[in-house]
Amino acid sequence: MSKMRQSKFAVASPVTVNNAGLHMDPVVSAAWLYYEDHLTQSDIAQLLGVSRATIINYLSEARRRGVVKISIASEYFETMQLAKEIRDQYGLDRCIVVPDDQGRRSSAQRVGEAGAQLLSTMVEPGDMLGVSWGQTVLALSNAIERHPTPDLSVIQITGSMMATYAFSPELCTSNIADRFGARCINLHAPALVSSAEIKSILYLEPALIPQLELLQTCNKIVFGVGNLDPNSTIFGSGIVTPEAAQPYMDRGAVSVIAGRYLDSAGQPIHDHLDDRMIGLTLDEIDKISIRICVAGGESKVEAIRAALNGRHATILVTDELAARALVRGMSE
Repeated sequence: MSKMRQSKFAVASPVTVNNAGLHMDPVVSAAWLYYEDHLTQSDIAQLLGVSRATIINYLSEARRRGVVKISIASEYFETMQLAKEIRDQYGLDRCIVVPDDQGRRSSAQRVGEAGAQLLSTMVEPGDMLGVSWGQTVLALSNAIERHPTPDLSVIQITGSMMATYAFSPELCTSNIADRFGARCINLHAPALVSSAEIKSILYLEPALIPQLELLQTCNKIVFGVGNLDPNSTIFGSGIVTPEAAQPYMDRGAVSVIAGRYLDSAGQPIHDHLDDRMIGLTLDEIDKISIRICVAGGESKVEAIRAALNGRHATILVTDELAARALVRGMSE
């Protein structure tokens, strides 16, 4: 048997310890000895008087409970050839491609987690972070490790849609604000009102004016991209029906960002819904210096390409399937 290295694990008094001098919670002990002291699983099993299989279970439990938090430096994923080709082709500042997992988990979940790790390295004190909505943005919001950031404001960039609370703008914004310990600024108005006249009245409402003005101060934004398939998020949200969006599709719309429609070249398409929509326009989004797009999956390739063609993102976080399709499209 190999000789075990001396552990540097120390327990401050008053804490109950066992006869080996280790914290009585074996999960915490195993995690420290493995990740900090770099003991082998067999060495830890001998030290704690349990089997190696038990140590494996302890380490798994440590991650589940949050005792151990593992992150992967995003810059390594930027070195992938796919990411480099997409970054160069579309003039992006950064592109992160999450490796394929053969469909074990949803694209939204995996891309959202990668986006959460990236966002945690980018937010700074004093930032005004705009947040859109959707399944991938919600996954991102849920995956952020708690990371208090002083003087950070998180702002909802589209109006509310409480009927779709599962991935609503309110929930995405409040989740991110909570993880960062930031000020949460919700936009207290519907995403889509019944007429252009009502929108004009709301934009003159003294209670709403300060919130609308704050939207213009965003220096960073995170958003997803939707397609216009019958089962797409934009239709599943209940905010708009396929019939209401048909005039946009008739004019070539293939993609949606924050409720705004764009064609395959990434150009905004303006029609009747825009006169009733409350929130940032695409032109206003484009004025924000750092624009993080989180979107993946083969079904969204055309929509993602449109967003990139229009230079609406400065950073893309996507998955390998979408990235390969984007690169194939560049060579066709």
